[in-house]
Amino acid sequence: MPPDQAAAAEKYRRNFRTLLKAQKQRQYVDLDYTSPAGTRVHHHYVPARLEYSVKNDKFRLLALEPRKAASIPFKLKILNVSRIQSILLLEKTLSSPVDLNAVIRRTYYKEPLKLRIVNRRNALERAMLHFANYEKNTTKIDEDTYECLIYYNQAMETELLIEVMSFGPMLTVLGSDGFLKSLRERLQKQSRLSAMLTKRH
Repeated sequence: MPPDQAAAAEKYRRNFRTLLKAQKQRQYVDLDYTSPAGTRVHHHYVPARLEYSVKNDKFRLLALEPRKAASIPFKLKILNVSRIQSILLLEKTLSSPVDLNAVIRRTYYKEPLKLRIVNRRNALERAMLHFANYEKNTTKIDEDTYECLIYYNQAMETELLIEVMSFGPMLTVLGSDGFLKSLRERLQKQSRLSAMLTKRH
């Protein structure tokens, strides 16, 4: 492994260990982060959960950003761990646990993603694993058909689109209108890109 890649891998592992420690102790961190647009962001957060990201093939951090409003003390931020430049553990800790799921629910769109799953070749079991990171509600419609509602927000949408498109023919998107629009746009973009590549060859 080249020296620069080895250094980046070591930084990633070091940051990951620090996040796990802070999460376990409900400890604030001073985090320096590079956004996808290239902007450096410097904030205090409370690491709440680490999840694997299919889109980036990396782990992402669900972090709580303190707010001044008493009614909403924390704002949810989703950060790519590989974009974290440095982390400093602070002495400040949360006095009591925060219900992360309640914080996430406040960010959801009004309409969930509605999927129809035909349970052939263990499609239902595969879907439950495939969408394990999301809050969902699954109902049996008939002998081999299920309806699955997946609750998501704007920060989750791109990754959810990728996961839906990669699942296979046993899954059909029924709604919401917003998700269907985003799905059509992404399919059209892929179709145009495929046509351009075909022309070049």
